[in-house]
Amino acid sequence: MELRGEKFEVTAFQLKMLAVITMLIDHIGAVILEQSFKMQGDVWHFDLFLRCIGRLAFPLFAFFIVEGFHYTHDRKKYALRLLILALLSEYPFDIAFSGYVDFGYANVIWTLLLGLLTIWTIDVLFRHCHGNILKEILSVVLACVIPVAIELFLLNSDYTIYGIAAIVIMYLLRKHKLIGFAAAVIWLAVIMTPMEAFPMMEAFALLDLIPLYFYHGKQGRKWRPFFYAFYPVHLFVLAVILKAILH
Repeated sequence: MELRGEKFEVTAFQLKMLAVITMLIDHIGAVILEQSFKMQGDVWHFDLFLRCIGRLAFPLFAFFIVEGFHYTHDRKKYALRLLILALLSEYPFDIAFSGYVDFGYANVIWTLLLGLLTIWTIDVLFRHCHGNILKEILSVVLACVIPVAIELFLLNSDYTIYGIAAIVIMYLLRKHKLIGFAAAVIWLAVIMTPMEAFPMMEAFALLDLIPLYFYHGKQGRKWRPFFYAFYPVHLFVLAVILKAILH
């Protein structure tokens, strides 16, 4: 595709901005509308509209976990940054969605961190498989055991084990970017239907395939501090707004 004589491309910065904007829209519905208004009539429909837009966010974050795994210069530091972010985000997440410190439900950064650790383990195990498909399948299963156990019995984070699986799907199909992304989204749409407002709601994230088609690995602007800070800061701000509304 040409734009003003130049090849049109979408950068990682633009995709990340799409992810944070759609996440913010989603959380306005989940935090402000759903906790301060009666969910009926026009309010319910508007909230549903916001939440559908919000479905675009998580698959993009999952996609960049896989991208970050491959392009980071130090995977240990990458995992450590996610761990610190998950810890710092827990209180804002809890007060935004529960109104108190909730040990029964954790923020989505934990899901992303466990996804990163899972594909890291798969990568290490694959090096000893030498193309043996049975060994590769066994490696995927073994790599998922500990993260899944942590998720089920300790964390119960947002998107739970289904989000970890989506990251694994994108990783395994990383050479076929669009197919891997679509497969992960369809997986989420099917498996999470019982937990959503209507069937296949997660499928709205297939719209991400449009900008992803034009993404060829260029970074664009580097606003790492902004993207790391946005998650806990926006949750805290929404929690403050909600408290003001309720009081």
